[in-house]
Amino acid sequence: MWPDRRLIDRFKTEFPIVLAPMAGVMDADLVIAVAQGGGLGSLPCAMLSAEKAREQVNIIRQRVSAPINLNFFCHKAVDADPAREAQWRQRLAPYYREHGLDPNAPINAANRAPFDAAFCAVVEELKPEVVSFHFGLPEPKLLQRVKGTGAIVMSSATTVKEAIWLEENGADVVIAQGADAGGHRAMFLTDDIAEQPGTFSLLPQVVDAVKVPVVAAGGIADGRGIAAAFALGASAVQVGTAYL
Repeated sequence: MWPDRRLIDRFKTEFPIVLAPMAGVMDADLVIAVAQGGGLGSLPCAMLSAEKAREQVNIIRQRVSAPINLNFFCHKAVDADPAREAQWRQRLAPYYREHGLDPNAPINAANRAPFDAAFCAVVEELKPEVVSFHFGLPEPKLLQRVKGTGAIVMSSATTVKEAIWLEENGADVVIAQGADAGGHRAMFLTDDIAEQPGTFSLLPQVVDAVKVPVVAAGGIADGRGIAAAFALGASAVQVGTAYL
């Protein structure tokens, strides 16, 4: 019934649906539920330690016999900018006062660690069927090690230029992340938010620009969205918010 079975056959799932890895709001339970429903479960690892990632994967492996996608960030950490932080605190000061909050209170922000040799060793040990990245791809030596495990490598593109770059640099699958996506942007070749097209504008352009299968992501929450994505050339869809 599916017009494009490339990813169903590669993922070995019943349906061409990928759970969006949503760091901080999900754990192994949602991965297991999606796998039991016939989709590809994704475990976000950017906010996990290597030990915690192992623990979560072990839980999943014990409860389901299904492929799993481990997701990592490839961003470059930046130093804190006190002047910039002071600016946004000043800009939001009226809202702090309105709600009786202290604008100078410290903010507890969880660290999101970029993919490194330690996480690469976890991938080599656990051998997930799929490994996905956000903000580009890891350095070539690490990527080569990931691919050496036999994992399918996916990464997100928010523009056609990024999609072409991902294909040229070793991605087996491109996730076309439209501006409608509920999470953070996967931008890595631009920081201009005005360049970000919506999912159903970006998707056919990416499909035409690359030869690898394309996953549509952003604003897809029901069968109509899935049908529309396939009509525009997607091989699978990524769904996040609807699962929450």
